[in-house]
Amino acid sequence: MRQRVLSAVYGTLLVGSALLSGCASVSHTAYPPIQADRSPEALARGEGIFRGACEGCHRGPDSQRVTGQAMKDAPGWLGQLHTANLTAHPTAGIGSAKDEELARVIRYGVSRDGRLIPMPASLMGDKDLAAVLGFMRSRHPLFEADATVAPHTEFSFLGGLAFGLVTRVPEHPASGMPVPPKGPTLEYGRYMAHVLDCAGCHTDSFDPKDADGSKGFSGGREFLGADGKPIRSANITFDATGLQGWSLEDFTRAVRDGLAPGAIVRYPMPRYRGADDVDMKAMYEYLRSLPPRRHEVPGARPHSTPAPGSPSASTSSQAVEPGSPVRTSAPAALAGLVLAQAEPKKDVDPAALFSRLGCTLCHAPGARYHDRIVKAAGKSEQDLAKWIRNPEQFVPGTTMPTYASLIDEPTALALAKWIRAGGPGAGK
Repeated sequence: MRQRVLSAVYGTLLVGSALLSGCASVSHTAYPPIQADRSPEALARGEGIFRGACEGCHRGPDSQRVTGQAMKDAPGWLGQLHTANLTAHPTAGIGSAKDEELARVIRYGVSRDGRLIPMPASLMGDKDLAAVLGFMRSRHPLFEADATVAPHTEFSFLGGLAFGLVTRVPEHPASGMPVPPKGPTLEYGRYMAHVLDCAGCHTDSFDPKDADGSKGFSGGREFLGADGKPIRSANITFDATGLQGWSLEDFTRAVRDGLAPGAIVRYPMPRYRGADDVDMKAMYEYLRSLPPRRHEVPGARPHSTPAPGSPSASTSSQAVEPGSPVRTSAPAALAGLVLAQAEPKKDVDPAALFSRLGCTLCHAPGARYHDRIVKAAGKSEQDLAKWIRNPEQFVPGTTMPTYASLIDEPTALALAKWIRAGGPGAGK
């Protein structure tokens, strides 16, 4: 009996060790025969997809290049997860990698040495995959050679076990995956929603197959916010507990600018600023076509209340037919987050405004991006004010919301002056 118990324990440890060492055995997955497309049209398309689906994970908070970073938004029980250096460096980065090797990583989540990695496999079609490879091979500053060596991912025992149990090589063909015709259609919307991995973050499961099940897109998956506290993804089906009542304008502002009705879209959700109006319309219609799934996720997103006098002020979201678009007057609802649009002659409480805009979540002492605001204090008030209102003009891939529609220049200048004087760390 003792021998059986010891054998069982030993067997379990062997399985766990195998999972921890890579969470999957060496895979002989085919290499997609796809080459980088460097045409101007492909580079523009590739940049839009890369910034939306890749940059947020591979560019750290203090880097201007995609040198990889620790995935601090992943729950701690998974272990220490790190993303790869994607710069043109021949050894630390991807400078010596072949296009088909990179294509396999993206399409199957299989590393160059043949192991499954904690990176979502992509349903990206051949043409878009070639465009992304073209952008990665471009001379864009993001990919300037950098010798920073990205640490290897080290799963905890439980993390490795969970990853190994649910992760499989996807059954995608090596080539011949189409890109649907671009247009405001359900087909193209579904494609873009999966390319940007909306389901991966907004489904409470590590099994990709659950995205097409009863949990799909209903939120609840746990991450760590920029302040290091647990945060769960929102329900993005058009149920009353999700996006019911959101107009296309609301959805577009939330996804592109990070400004949802009555709330700031928080880290770690990226800003998909490369998505154009057709992309947004298609994804919006696709999400509206999904079965509304009732799933109240505590703290994921404050429910908005239309401002008095707005077109939807007299409409209750509970009374709306599931999935029906209703004007929620996003600018009016968002204005409730700030201290009523400050006038030049009006005193502004910078500390209170900083908090109401959600800035403390990322920039308070100890938060993920606090060092950035410390460095920003060295800029002129005018330059800092411009950054506050339109950060995407300076760092296109930034996760910081675009605040230009909420705060005018005098208000931004008041904030800039406060930040230069010490800002959130002044009392420390």
